[in-house]
Amino acid sequence: MSAALPLTEPLFWLLASVGVVLSGISKSGLAGGAGVIAVPLLSLVLPLPLATALLLPLLIAMDAQTLRYYWRQISWAEARLLLPAAALGVALGTALLGSLSATHLQLMLGVLCVLFALWQNLLPYLTRWRRAALLWGTLSGVSSTLLHAGGPPLNAYLLGRNLVKAHWLATAAVVFALMNWLKVPAYLTLGSWSADVLLCALALLPLAWLGVWLGKRLQGQINEQQFIRLCRGLLLLSGLLLLGKAWLAA
Repeated sequence: MSAALPLTEPLFWLLASVGVVLSGISKSGLAGGAGVIAVPLLSLVLPLPLATALLLPLLIAMDAQTLRYYWRQISWAEARLLLPAAALGVALGTALLGSLSATHLQLMLGVLCVLFALWQNLLPYLTRWRRAALLWGTLSGVSSTLLHAGGPPLNAYLLGRNLVKAHWLATAAVVFALMNWLKVPAYLTLGSWSADVLLCALALLPLAWLGVWLGKRLQGQINEQQFIRLCRGLLLLSGLLLLGKAWLAA
């Protein structure tokens, strides 16, 4: 990877810090719904491949801490449906790395996020039909591999499953953990991790843990209906951010 990290620029550290803390909060408090914000933020000062490479080790660390909080609440009935689909999505995303336009993917994903955030009556039908987990799990794996934006498709599915909040968070956590570890071979093959990238990720690690801790505290302060409304709002916000990013890049 030819681009270098702008380690002496305060704006880079500000955006990286905000993005990492929001991702951590999202992991343990919002089922990944706000995690998509980190990549657009970092992409303001970094090339997209460099932004995703920097975030992946931090996401893996966040997954471990989140699973420690919620392991006992995982809905294995849902996880058994989602995990194979997520793995398939990562495989497809890996095959597309370097060949699919990030702008086109952002545009498609943004449209889906906005559509399913606003069209509430459609979600029950698209999340309860027989192959729904395959569709949304695969889409989550693809978008997670390319953009670390697996949260919106996964939340679009979970939103219609009427899970208890803790089960929603725990199930999302185990799916994200699998997807992020499955991305590692592709990132290694592409040579995404220079010494500077790994050292920068290490410097940001305390903020990642802080974000996960804050997310755990946040989710304990809101009830089920507030949680669903917040996730729907984050789905809409994520979609608008992705559409804005795609429009700026066009």
